[in-house]
Amino acid sequence: MFGFRKKPASVTESDLPLTIEVVGENLRRSFAGSQVDQLRRMLTDLLVEQRLPNRVGFTSALRGEGVSYITLASAATLAHDTGKRVCVLELNWLHPGLLSNLNPPPPVSKRDRRQAAEPVSRSLPPRPGVAEVLRGQASLAEALLPTSYAGLFLLPAGTTSVDQRPLLARSQELRALVETLSSQFDHVLFDLPAVLETSDTLALAALASACALVVRHGVTPITEVQRALNDIKHVPVLGVILNQAQIATPRWIHRLIPLE
Repeated sequence: MFGFRKKPASVTESDLPLTIEVVGENLRRSFAGSQVDQLRRMLTDLLVEQRLPNRVGFTSALRGEGVSYITLASAATLAHDTGKRVCVLELNWLHPGLLSNLNPPPPVSKRDRRQAAEPVSRSLPPRPGVAEVLRGQASLAEALLPTSYAGLFLLPAGTTSVDQRPLLARSQELRALVETLSSQFDHVLFDLPAVLETSDTLALAALASACALVVRHGVTPITEVQRALNDIKHVPVLGVILNQAQIATPRWIHRLIPLE
């Protein structure tokens, strides 16, 4: 993510990684210092300008842009740097990636990769999430996952059927849950599906006060970014996050971001 730089001889703040762990679970992920430093700059600018709202949605134009990873890294950085209470709310029932980002496969050498017939998968035990809370099958306290940061909690999407996804995305129960989380946390970061993949994203994005669009540098076509930004124009856009890049934001992206 974001590209990597050669480390200088002396260790600086930007070289120090952040690691998030789920309490009582074998789930963890470390974010490189170079990645954290870029997110820290973005979040600091928003905080200083008082433009970071209570509810922030993270989405993308297409699937596979790294939304779950960026949401987690942003939440860890925000909780670590400010000490505020932060909740990551996963609302992507189509392709949930929150927990899998905390359960990455072990690194495989080139030799092992050639010998392996199939990649080794690490299955996760079922656990309640947003869907179970909305159906009354679990309490919010049961579904929230505490982390190694005292104020940082994760709320995975849970499991639901295809026909129930549109109903949950537009339900009064979900709106009530968002209100409850907003009252309990300083910031709720929404992990949303891709805009062009499902119309549910338009309803889910409306639950946030503002959104950020994750764009995988060099992969996502400009036309798809334009379509996605137009589809979520009903929500203020904080900016576009270029994933897997370490360059200044191109002017064409600045021109796509609505001013209001």
